[in-house]
Amino acid sequence: MKKLLILLIVPLMMATVASCESELDSLWENPNTYTPSADAINSGMFTHIQKTRFWQLDYGEWYWMFGNGGIPVMIQVTGGMEPAAISVGEGKYFNEVYEGALLGNYVNIGYPDATRAPGYSTNGNERSRFSNFYTNLNNYALIRDEVANLEGQAKDDSQIYFELATVLKNVVALQTVDLFNKIPYSSAFQGNDGVFNASYDDPKQIYESVLDDYVRIAAALPGVAAKMSAAAKSTFAKQDLFFGGDVDKWVKYINAQILRSAVRASEGGIAPSKYLTGDVLNNLPTEDYLFKSRQECQQTWGAGSGANGGELFWRGLSDRFWRITVPDNIMERMKVDKSSRVYNPNVDDPRLPVIAMGFVRSDDAANPQPEYYGISGNWNRNLQVLMGTHPTEPRRINIYPQVVDSTGVFIDDINAAYGGGPNEYVQGTPWTFYNPMTYMCVEDYHFKIESYAEVELFLAEVALKSLAPVAGDAKTHLQNAINASVDFWYTMNGFANGTLAATLKPYSDLAKKILQPAKPVNAAAYATAVANKLTGDVEADMEIIMQQKYIHLNLIGVYELFAEIRRTRHPKIEPVSLTWDKIGVNLANAKMVIERVRYPDSERTNNAAEYAKVEADDNWTTPVFWSTKRDSYFLDNALKTD
Repeated sequence: MKKLLILLIVPLMMATVASCESELDSLWENPNTYTPSADAINSGMFTHIQKTRFWQLDYGEWYWMFGNGGIPVMIQVTGGMEPAAISVGEGKYFNEVYEGALLGNYVNIGYPDATRAPGYSTNGNERSRFSNFYTNLNNYALIRDEVANLEGQAKDDSQIYFELATVLKNVVALQTVDLFNKIPYSSAFQGNDGVFNASYDDPKQIYESVLDDYVRIAAALPGVAAKMSAAAKSTFAKQDLFFGGDVDKWVKYINAQILRSAVRASEGGIAPSKYLTGDVLNNLPTEDYLFKSRQECQQTWGAGSGANGGELFWRGLSDRFWRITVPDNIMERMKVDKSSRVYNPNVDDPRLPVIAMGFVRSDDAANPQPEYYGISGNWNRNLQVLMGTHPTEPRRINIYPQVVDSTGVFIDDINAAYGGGPNEYVQGTPWTFYNPMTYMCVEDYHFKIESYAEVELFLAEVALKSLAPVAGDAKTHLQNAINASVDFWYTMNGFANGTLAATLKPYSDLAKKILQPAKPVNAAAYATAVANKLTGDVEADMEIIMQQKYIHLNLIGVYELFAEIRRTRHPKIEPVSLTWDKIGVNLANAKMVIERVRYPDSERTNNAAEYAKVEADDNWTTPVFWSTKRDSYFLDNALKTD
């Protein structure tokens, strides 16, 4: 036990140094005076798993993903604009060129067709997730080995941590399959047994193994919890960041993973009806599962770290705020009323004001009406609008509404250290950014574990395709999903309070209208209107269902959306048009199809023998096993064609 304790203290202490909540970690501060029980060791390692980048998102990873070559730009979850000063004195900015998923790095990825090449660097963040799976989830193996050596009540008190660590490890395993296809799985995490060069497994068999694990654990979990002593249950409730020891929620969460994985694998030859039984379908989440970060989540309107931002997801947004414009791929599907850019609560998507930050034209200051306008896939058009040379679209200059006092003094920038924040960038652009009050200027930020809307969207697909007997038709589940998504996003926006409110005082009425809007009364009617568009035509209806998944997940679900767009080929995103003479790029409706992510270069050197067996598939175009459709996931033209 003492030998194991010495090995465990180091990763646990490294994981907890940055935490501003010491309750769970204080006992570990002095290993010379604290000899924990077995369940305390396992619970501590389990807590660390819940804190990894896969749930408590990593600032560095997301900072770079919102750059030129990341998934959000490539699948058009963000517009990826690059500001450059027209006139610093006027605080106006424009996008001279598109530097997103098309440009640079063609040589690095070795893909010959520039009209299809994504802009990945040699070892980008997406490729790093391969090794992150094995390093970040290493505590799974430590828990497994520790529990295997226990007996009697000590084993009963710790078994739950092994079962749930298996679940969390498997969730990330399938995320890794979704990116890379073949991965080491059955022989992974066996370093203690001398297995350091793990073989790559068939991805379909990995999915089947994980699904079998999910089913077994969901059925066994209540009995496992019942055997725990009162003291062990108390420890579990304290250490379980996700559900506070609520086993019923864990079972529902596992069932949601069965639903997600069975539907996705159905495209690759795994019969979903084998796993989508009544036990699963009748016991799914009916609420959003969120957890508050253990670090202080206080992103003030100014650059910084620690208590002002930490090293997590929202700081990545803050540092790259000028890149998170809303693309037409999302905006045009939310802004139903095309006669005006002003939000129409009678027909427009009720989530629009809370997902997106409206802007007010500088010539409309006397009668401010927030408008919404997305980034086009046609970057030649974008440039024309920005420069005021488009034949039909006038140039729109925006005023920033956050006025501190009657003299017109602006509050601090979100990211002053990088030379600009919303009050500069929004002033000079005619586009809509994601609402910073919803995503990053939040005192008590809550990360998503599972959302009820996602569950209902998968159920809509199950019903549409008759994948398994499910109560309710596709329309009912789609309607439920939209209503749940509206609630989710207004809840996320509502977390902005406390310290944030003090930071922003005085808080203008216009700022409140734009940044913290009231929930529209038309939400249920909108959900019904969208659901009624379903006709029973599978592909046409999947376009509608997946449009709603794109809108719901947006910035917080880019990996999930990347998987879903490859699997379903929906929703269709925009081809890219761009002329940039400086580097000789001339693209017209280019479609950059990518089917998987390449392994990190370290696999070639560190696991050479096993890598050689999969090297032929190590490219950007070999499909993941569940991706059987070969049609493009792009439209023929941009949504704005002029």
